[in-house]
Order: sequence, then structure tokens, then C-alpha cells
Amino acid sequence: MQRRRILKSAPFFLSLYASAAYAQNRSNDIEQRFDLAAAKHKRELRDLWVSRGAPVTRIPDVTSRSIAEVLSVREKERREGGKEVTYPDGTFVLFYSYDEENLQVWLVNGLGIKAYHQRKISKQEISEAIINLRNSLNVDSLQRSRVPHQRSIKIVPGATHKRVPRNKAITDLTQILIPTPVANELSAAKHLVVVPVFEIGTVPYAILKPFKSNALLIEEMSVSIAPSLFDLGQVLYARDSRRAFAAPLIVGNPYLPEGVDWSVPPLPGAEQEAQAVAKMMNATPLLGREATKVEVVSRAGEASLLYFATHGVASERNPLSDSFLMLSAERFEQGWWTAKEIQSTRLTAEIAVLSACQTGLGQTHDAGIKGLSRAFQIAGVPRVVMSLWSVDDQATSKLMQAFIKQLETHIPAEALRQAMLEVRQNNPEPSKWASFVLFGTPR
Repeated sequence: MQRRRILKSAPFFLSLYASAAYAQNRSNDIEQRFDLAAAKHKRELRDLWVSRGAPVTRIPDVTSRSIAEVLSVREKERREGGKEVTYPDGTFVLFYSYDEENLQVWLVNGLGIKAYHQRKISKQEISEAIINLRNSLNVDSLQRSRVPHQRSIKIVPGATHKRVPRNKAITDLTQILIPTPVANELSAAKHLVVVPVFEIGTVPYAILKPFKSNALLIEEMSVSIAPSLFDLGQVLYARDSRRAFAAPLIVGNPYLPEGVDWSVPPLPGAEQEAQAVAKMMNATPLLGREATKVEVVSRAGEASLLYFATHGVASERNPLSDSFLMLSAERFEQGWWTAKEIQSTRLTAEIAVLSACQTGLGQTHDAGIKGLSRAFQIAGVPRVVMSLWSVDDQATSKLMQAFIKQLETHIPAEALRQAMLEVRQNNPEPSKWASFVLFGTPR
């Protein structure tokens, strides 16, 4: 009788074994796909460095397990052990890869890969979903009226793109970028680090809705954009807010002489914004004619925090020479501090705030975006707050003052999140508060 029971139950145990083996094989396959995508990013990053004429140093190998290891050490253990600080507890990494019209998405935390999804989708479909979201926010029409442009380029109304209702635009893009298997595992995150491909890095993740509760992403966690997969392994020491506030360099509304070839809209609120921020940080700002390129560059190397309330220009065609911040000079073009010049400067600031038009844009490639924000990181600034579109002066000033206030007690990513939530209470329109993102690590 006993033997008969064992024989009858054998298929059940064999089924369990087969299921476990299948799950293990699938897990191994997902890890292998991650590691192959990481190797592809490594090649692309090396090619990018070569194209910039930068010396190619050894790029470390990165795997899903090495990322998990970086995230696994608890913050309390780090402090007690005197170890360097990398990421706060509850940090998840959202990693994208695109190949042969397949968008792959991995969600990784300290325990390893939590979710994976693959979808057949063209780059054009992804781009259209991003454009639909921007159109639903009406940010591009606002940007056309506020962004400096060459007079030879005629600024025309937006393309006759059929406007998708905002809720549908948000839902469609959320389903592409945070598919259901990933969204189901995301609720445990406190800080989300996005490692994008091409223009995915320009998406305002704050307003995506991956949860069944219909809550915005920013209501549940902070969001930051990593420059590349290989930046995740770098070690950052514990942030000291006293250090960030020690010697800030705050630039507001530089005087811009008439440019023959350029039309530059005025920024009436930029000077007041800089003055308000400087008062909060007990600093003296560089304003108007004082904010010359020569003076800014001479002070930037010793600054603990960099803050620019000025015009910025981003170029997709030539992101290093034609992406720049506009500063004062005797001649208009002499005041351009280009991305190429910035990345060749040695900076020690803990954070740079680019409160300027479209500083988060630039040339997209398979490993992310290169432009002004990345240039500051190459120069030595680990965290850059950048804009994804132009916002009116009053809204920007309120958001940035709230951010500086929160920065005294929170890590940068959480400080920006709290600032967004604060401004949203009185102005729920996303175009007014969701335009900025942290480029770098949460801390």
C-alpha cells in the first residue's frame, strides 16, 4: 500500500521538479539577456568616447548580479561599517535595451532581477508615444516661445499632430516603458534609477501611472536618470548638505548683448529666481552684466553647488559644440559656455542645477543622451538637475525654491520629489512642475 501511494504521487513531484527547472532556466536566460545588453552598452559607450576624442580607459564589466550587489548593502550597515555610500535603501534600477525592434526592460534591486519584459515595437512607435505625451502637456508650444533660436530658422507652429487625450497619452507610454510585469514589482521601490536608451531619457517619468491605484509615479518614489549602466557602480560618499551650501555659485539672468544671428526671448523672472535662491543659501549671486563667462568659469572650479538661471541651448546634431549655457560677454557668442568646454573643466560641486530651457535634451544614442547634463558629470559633478522643457518663470522659481529648501534635509532625488509634490498642491498642471529631473544617482 505504501509503495502504491509513492508511485501515485511520483507524477506530482516530477511536475514540481519540472516547474522549478523551467523557472530556473528562465531566470538564467533573463540574466544572460541582461548581461548581453550590458556588453552592448559597453561597446556603445567605448565608441562614444572615441567619437569625442576622449582617452578610452578600461570600462568595467557590469552584470545584473554586480548591480544587485551594489544595491544590496543596507544603508545602516554602510554607516556602521564606515563604508562608502552608494545608494539609499529601497533603490530599484529600471534598465532598457533595444535591439532588432525589441524593447527589453529589466527591474533590478538588491536581490537581483525582479521583473523582465520584452516587446516588439519600432523606434517610431516609441517616439510617437513620447511626442503624444508632450503634445498632451502642450509643452512644445510653450518652448517655441521661450527658447533662443537662430534668426535664419523660422519658428512655426507645431506639426499638425493629432492631439491624444492626456490620460490616454500617459497610459500608452506607461504601458510601453513600465509594462505590467515590471509595474507589479515596482511598489516596493522608494527610489527609481532609470537607465534609458535613446530619447526615453527625456520622458517625464514623474507623471507616468504604473499602479492599479492610478497614482502618479512621483507620489510613490523619487526618480533619477543614470547617464549609463556603467555609472551605477561608481561609489559616492555620503552627501553632506553643509558642504553643498558652503560655497554656492548662483548665476541669474546674464546680460546678453544683441546677437546678429540669434533671437533670444527675455527672462524677466530669472534674476528674481536667482536672488531668491541666493538668499536661501546665504550667498551673493552673479546677476546681469556681472555674470560673465570669464567670471563664472573662474569661480566654478571651487563652487560646492552650481546654479544657473539663464538660457540654455541643446543641439541634437552637434551636442558638444552647439549645446551651451548663455552667459554675459562683450560679444554675444563669446558668452557661450559649451558642453565641450564644460566637460574639459575640473569641477568639484556636489550638484549642478540647470534652471534653463531644454538642458536635459541633446543628442540621443543607444546608451542615453549626450549634451549639457552629461558634460557637467564628465567634469566631476555627480548630480545634475536638468529641464526637459521650458517652463514659465514663476512656476520654475517656485519649484526651484522648494527644491533648495528640501535639499537641506533630503537627498537630491527625494528633495526634487518633495518639491514637485509641494508645487503640485497649488498648481496641479503637470507642465508646471514635472519639467525637471535629476540626472545622476539618487543621493
